Amino acid sequence: MRAALGLSIALIASGCARAAVERFDDVPRPQRAPEEVQVLLEKPDEPYTVIAVVEAKTDAVFESFEELSQTLVAEAAKLGGDAVILGTEEKESNVLFISPTNQIVMDQKKLRCEVIVFEKLTGSS
Repeated sequence: MRAALGLSIALIASGCARAAVERFDDVPRPQRAPEEVQVLLEKPDEPYTVIAVVEAKTDAVFESFEELSQTLVAEAAKLGGDAVILGTEEKESNVLFISPTNQIVMDQKKLRCEVIVFEKLTGSS
């Protein structure tokens, strides 16, 4: 019984973040390295276009919001985004019953972002 409980906890703790992408255009853009994608906490002053919304979530006990933001940045890099505008962090607790006397409280964490590309300003002659 104790081994089964340990295995259940290990499986829950080893989860990884999942991402759902909602694209708003079909423009092919070259992928970029994740470290090239800017992480913004608020909308920038310069003109930009939102090309997608990405939501990352996890049911793992030990995943942090930092790991979720890394997942968002990786998805934005695949789309060729210049930056992400992070949304607010969300957390929801669920109880998983292993047996009548054993339970685990599991936090589902979610983080959303807008993937943006900056508008290239062209000079007029």
